Amino acid sequence: MIITKGRKVAISYDLTVEGELITSVNPQKPVRYIHGKKQILPGLEKRLRGLKAGDHTDFDLSPTEGYGLENPKSIVEIDKSRFPKGNHLVGKKILSKKDGKILAVVKAVKQNTLVLNFNHPLAGKKLHYSVAILTIHGDPSS
Repeated sequence: MIITKGRKVAISYDLTVEGELITSVNPQKPVRYIHGKKQILPGLEKRLRGLKAGDHTDFDLSPTEGYGLENPKSIVEIDKSRFPKGNHLVGKKILSKKDGKILAVVKAVKQNTLVLNFNHPLAGKKLHYSVAILTIHGDPSS
């Protein structure tokens, strides 16, 4: 059985950026998705199409195939007084109170403002995937 639209697929993978391991998905807790339903990055989905269970593949995704290019309009200056003192450090991640996801990263600290980057942390980066196809199930017509 090969990966085609509508198939239920389980994968494990390592994602590296500039030689640094960003994410490692272990085969015991794989990523499960339905191919063609836009549940994973479109560039990743495109590279997996046509593979079969047991296949292993390594490839790079350009920034446009991954999380996009950095948008300069997503880098903004905001008054320091709007943030707790601990956030006044370059590289500090500003997290959502609701779900703990990264909203922005402090890019620069100025006298009265913080320069915040609201782009995805992997925007503008080339992504290297090493993927193992674990299982493929389902009727592609459903």
